[in-house]
Amino acid sequence: MSGGTRPRDKIVARDLSLSYTNEATGSSHTVLDGFDLSVRGGEFLAVLGPSGCGKSTFLSVLAGLVPQTSGEITVDGEPVSAARQKLGLVFQGYALFPWRTVRKNVETGLEIRGVKGAQRRSEAERFLRLVGLLDFADHYPHQLSGGMRQRVAIARVLAYGPEILLMDEPFGALDAQTRESLQQELLGIWEHSAKTVVFVTHSIDEAIFLADRVAIMGRGPGRVKEIMEIDLPRPRHASIRHSGAFVALRERAWTSLSQELGEQRSPAVRITELNDA
Repeated sequence: MSGGTRPRDKIVARDLSLSYTNEATGSSHTVLDGFDLSVRGGEFLAVLGPSGCGKSTFLSVLAGLVPQTSGEITVDGEPVSAARQKLGLVFQGYALFPWRTVRKNVETGLEIRGVKGAQRRSEAERFLRLVGLLDFADHYPHQLSGGMRQRVAIARVLAYGPEILLMDEPFGALDAQTRESLQQELLGIWEHSAKTVVFVTHSIDEAIFLADRVAIMGRGPGRVKEIMEIDLPRPRHASIRHSGAFVALRERAWTSLSQELGEQRSPAVRITELNDA
């Protein structure tokens, strides 16, 4: 984010906890415990952590899909239940309707909002143009590559008009080249909007490349262990990954995560393993 006055917090989680009880055995499993996090309005915040640490669970609580056991989470000072229209969620799976064309998929949220046909079509085409898929508007999901389907999913969420994008490892299933291309596209979309983004990932490189700040979670039960400020210039391009500043941030993030993983091998080896997990 640019300098100046610090934006007010848009999302606030305080002492958030979530536990599940196995009805058959009566045993309890705690996923989140004492989770605290604030997200500034308009920022791109990445949540980074090893598998099973609770990062996707936090996103589900924030999206209102799962109720917390205790603690509170608010959006603009309101409970999540009262702020759902401000939230748009993008999953790793594309969750597109296979029987609908690309255009009709993007129109889905607009239909729910009651937007009329001509305006709905115009809005859908505007966001398809934004993600570079207007020429594929009449195709069906099975006719697209994985990266193209994920762009449709992003366009569908953007067309709905949310203030906040919640993204749960949206590029995790893609090949490395497509993943980096979509990271760059996502930054372009975010930099030209006023949206707040909360982006869950287990990739150190992805978190540092995209975010203003990175919230590093410890191994479960989940809580935020450290907040890293990412003081890299914007706009960002792929070449920044080779800069000394980027490498230093990567090593710092690795050191924090390695304490949780209990590994002493070199950062280069373990970062690759973490990103491929």
